[in-house]
Amino acid sequence: MTDDAFRIITHSGKAHMDELVASALLCILLDRQPEEVIRMDSREAENLVKNGLMEGGDWVLDCGMVYDPERQLFDHHHDGALDSTALLLFDEFFPELKNSRLHESIQLLSRVDTQGLQSLNDFRELDESRSYWSFSQKLLTKGFEMDPTDALRMVTEVLKDNLQFEHLRNKALIWLESPEHTEIVELGSYKVLNYLVLPPEELTSPLRSADKEMVDEHKIIAVASFDDNNLKGKALFRTGHGQDLLDFTLCRPDHTVFCHPGGFLLKFISGSDKEWIRLVEESLLPERPVLEA
Repeated sequence: MTDDAFRIITHSGKAHMDELVASALLCILLDRQPEEVIRMDSREAENLVKNGLMEGGDWVLDCGMVYDPERQLFDHHHDGALDSTALLLFDEFFPELKNSRLHESIQLLSRVDTQGLQSLNDFRELDESRSYWSFSQKLLTKGFEMDPTDALRMVTEVLKDNLQFEHLRNKALIWLESPEHTEIVELGSYKVLNYLVLPPEELTSPLRSADKEMVDEHKIIAVASFDDNNLKGKALFRTGHGQDLLDFTLCRPDHTVFCHPGGFLLKFISGSDKEWIRLVEESLLPERPVLEA
């Protein structure tokens, strides 16, 4: 192998999402695809590791019966207290994304891999959902069995997009917490998240994901932000906490750009900095107390 080439060694037989995701994370970490993916009998892999027969660029994933990151060995089958291979590798090399949504997804993958599907709280209630996801995972894992290099390349690209988004989402969370950028306005007993400045374009999409945490933490009923397609425009979006409280078809902006008939999204050209407060008040459903600015 060349100096920067590497190989992935994993177990043969039935493939699982664990070694597939672990392999994809490794490709992202090393910023290249492996020279070869070798699927071998687990006992053969264990002997290879035990006798030190690995080459310098070999990474042994989900087999080998040893967990030793410094030696590029990531297995968990010898120790029931260890997480799955994908989570071990993620925690070792992507610590900056701890507690991200992607981290939570891989933790879920680890739980299913190490404890079985029965460990999920909704195992017995979501038969249809379980069958659906079982079908899609079978397609991916079967592809890894038939052509591991090709399947790995595809999953790597998808996972790379997820990692990049999570890094931007971390930036978005920091941006949101600045009092110069956003404020939580109390209108009577309700709360609205108000964007004070237009966010950077690169954070537009991550902010939609990031501000949901703030919305849920404070039970915010609406978000007053900017119209992505119109620099002069404002937008009001009803959150899940405001679903039974607000209907933006009831309000009358001075200049409406768009109002969704479902009543959850309003875009308008604002005549004043405080017009959005009036619009939220007008959108309060009947039989509800009047908001106080």
